[in-house]
Formats: sequence, C-alpha cells, structure tokens
Amino acid sequence: MSLKKTIVLAGLSSTNATLFHRVRFLAPDASVIIDFSDGTSTYLVRDIEMERARKSIRASQICCAADFAPATGLSGDRDTALAQATAQCLLQAGEKVVQVDRTFPFLYAHFIQEVGIQIEYAADLGVLNRRSKDEEEIQNLRHAQKITGEAMTFACQTIAHARADREGILYHEDQILTSQRMRSMITAFLLERNFSNAHDSIVVTAPHVADCHHFGDGPLKTSLPVIVDIFPMDQRTRYNGDMTRTVVHGTPCDEVLKMHQAVCDAKAAGCQALRSGTTGEEVHLATTAIIEKNGFSLIRGDHQHDLSLPAMRHGTGHGIGLEIHEPILLDHGGGIILENEIFTVEPGLYSSTLGGVRVEDMALVTKDGHEILSPLYEGLDWRD
Repeated sequence: MSLKKTIVLAGLSSTNATLFHRVRFLAPDASVIIDFSDGTSTYLVRDIEMERARKSIRASQICCAADFAPATGLSGDRDTALAQATAQCLLQAGEKVVQVDRTFPFLYAHFIQEVGIQIEYAADLGVLNRRSKDEEEIQNLRHAQKITGEAMTFACQTIAHARADREGILYHEDQILTSQRMRSMITAFLLERNFSNAHDSIVVTAPHVADCHHFGDGPLKTSLPVIVDIFPMDQRTRYNGDMTRTVVHGTPCDEVLKMHQAVCDAKAAGCQALRSGTTGEEVHLATTAIIEKNGFSLIRGDHQHDLSLPAMRHGTGHGIGLEIHEPILLDHGGGIILENEIFTVEPGLYSSTLGGVRVEDMALVTKDGHEILSPLYEGLDWRD
C-alpha cells in the first residue's frame, strides 16, 4: 500500500480548473495550494488577497510569498517570487517528494527541484476527482444549462422569425442577419445573465458547416439548416453549459429532414447507452450505429471525401464541468463511465451543400441510467 504524498497545485485559478476546483477561490494573480501528506495545507497567495482568502478557502494556513523568503531574498518578479516561496515552504516542511498534476507550471518545478525536492507526475490528479460531480456541482451545471437553453431558444426563434428577401437572405430588424450578428446577439443575451461567452458561439450554415467546428460566416438563408452551438460559462460558479440545436427558416428539403431524424435517433441511442460501468467507446458505437443504419457515412481525421455528402466527423461527446472539454471522451478509446459524471451527447451530419444538423444535450449519469439536464425542443421549426 503506497503512502499518501504531498500535492502541489499552482497557477491562475481563473484558468486552471484543477486549482479552482480545490480552492473555489478566484485571485487575479497566481496562487498555490499545498496539501501535505499529514492532512494539513498551506495556501500561498498575494498579500492583499490573504484576508479575502481566509474567509472562503479550506486550508490550515493562508500565507504570502514573504512568509517563505529564501536567504537570498525574493525576486522582484511576482510569479518568480511565488515559485521561490513555494519551494521554501516545502523545504522547511522537510518534504522530499511532491506530486503534481498535468497543469503544473515549469516555473514552480524549476525552483522546487533546485532545492533538492523530487517531483512526481500524477496522471489522475485533477482528473479523476473532477469527473464525478457532487450535488453542488450538479446544480451549478443544471443552472448553466438552463440559461444556455434560454439563449438557444432566443437564437433559434430569432432566425425562424427573420424576414427573407427575394434571394433568400434573412433580415432581422431591417438588417441582414449574418452568422456574426447572431453570435453577437447571443453574447449580449448571455452577458445580461452574468454568463461569459469568451469562446464565442457557433452559428453556421452551408458551405462552412462542412467544417463541423467552423463558427460561421456571412448571411443566413431561408430553407438551409443553421447549426447553433452555445457553450457559455456562469461567471458566478465558473461551470459551463453546452447545447446545440438546428433551426431552418422556411421549409427544409427531404434530405435535411432525413438527416435530422437520423441525428435525433442517434442522440437518443447514445443517451440510452450512457450509464455507469459502461465505456465511452460503447456509447459512441451506439450512436454511430444509428448514423450508419440510416445510410450516412462516418469520416474521421483528414480522410479525403466529397464534402457535399453528409457525414459525421467527430466523437459522440465529452465530459464537461469547469472546462468545456473534460475527460473522458465518448469516442473510440473512451474509458469506464462513473456515476454522477456529466457528458455532452452531440451527434451531427455535415454537408457543404445541404447544410448540417447537430443536436446536443448535457446528460447526467445516474445510478439507473441518465438524466438530460434542461431538455429543450429538438425540432427544426422554431416559429412557435
């Protein structure tokens, strides 16, 4: 049986999800949490943040870099000084070996190793403990997806109720409704609800939709499907929503209707397969089996093919939480699924001429199966 090791997490809590998950504290500068093997912990943060940190962080002591200055003094560079102090804190505690995660900055590794302390990489650190969500996290994600659904309804109804000119170009309030304009409107909608849309949204139609993660460019048109993918972050909790729907202004062609039905059936099959103890790969295979059963192709990587032929070009989904894309994947090689994990399930078909269809929801893995968080209308006609 291996002994527990001292763990060090470092960086900016606003961008390092593993660090934020541990401390649940946002600081504008870098900070460090040291969880010692004896059960005590030290949080190192800029001096002016110490009092605020004491009110919220679970740690034995809250300190700043000056509390652990080396004999040669601290660097005038703030980040370097914090790394020096981290090394000194560990040295004074008599540590010989520490464990770090995949996000650990080399700046800290340099000074820790310089004082003779060994660093071990722990592959599951910051991954495994974030996969199964606790009740607070589930509620945070539920709220994030609820607001994402409201933004989706706004976007799809705006497109559905737009006015088409003689060439089929859509207009909203007497201005051409472009992908860029619709994305800006989504961002404004989200900002009013304290949600960040830092990664932007996807509002895309033919021909750009053949690149299934193209953000969209130019005017939207009647009769062509428009994929709307919204993935914002709740500024209060830092948890993310992620939802995709497809909307058609006017009447879709029969082939698009067939694509849409296949995608909806594939999503349902993927969700049905999503349960504790199965694998991400099995969920993906359940999804793609429906795509192929309906006569559509699966194309991965840079495999050359006719972009006009509808094909699915990506995995079924991914974990989600403090980051948009988290382990594990619902794809080839996807590992064992745990209870209380939350995944996106998002099959899609893409054609440079017909347009694309994708339908995506977030699903919680429950004891007996799954639960769709904030379910929303999946059809193509959003006029009601």
